[in-house]
Amino acid sequence: MKHFFILTILLTALISVYLSAAVGLSLQFLGTQINPLPALMMVVALRAPFSAVVTLAIFGALIQSSLSSDPIGIGMLPLYSLGFAVHLNARSLSQHHTGPRFALGAIAGAIVPALTLALLLLAGKQPMIGWFTLWQWAVGIVSSGLLALIYFPLLEWMDHSVEEQPLAAPYDTTTRIVRGPNLNG
Repeated sequence: MKHFFILTILLTALISVYLSAAVGLSLQFLGTQINPLPALMMVVALRAPFSAVVTLAIFGALIQSSLSSDPIGIGMLPLYSLGFAVHLNARSLSQHHTGPRFALGAIAGAIVPALTLALLLLAGKQPMIGWFTLWQWAVGIVSSGLLALIYFPLLEWMDHSVEEQPLAAPYDTTTRIVRGPNLNG
């Protein structure tokens, strides 16, 4: 039963996006706000069922849009596209060491903002693009890689802690039942 696992993923997304918007330490020190959703989507696409990917894309984009000045749901399609592509290729992606985990998170941090910018331009919006945009993109790439290093063990722990555990048998399971005419055999 993965419903509790999906619920904990959505709770993690809510807390991550809220902390990113409310604390604002990255805005003071780096001049840009960190987006935790690309790294979380990468980890969810590798470790969770596809229904979690779809749910996180919808819920995460709406949460982020509600806490920012983005158009409502603009990040939904980029997050879903990333999750769909990663979920399809999950068996061929190396995810068990620190280096590949950082690289996967950094790639997610590069792809989602680029797709979001493309959607904004296709929608006829006028985003402010300049040299500072490259700095924001670079900070987003590095921060997504670092956040992926945090999300991998966190989601692994959550998956093991909310999975259904088998009940202990009320009797000794090592007892051997012998059927037949020879009961001592």
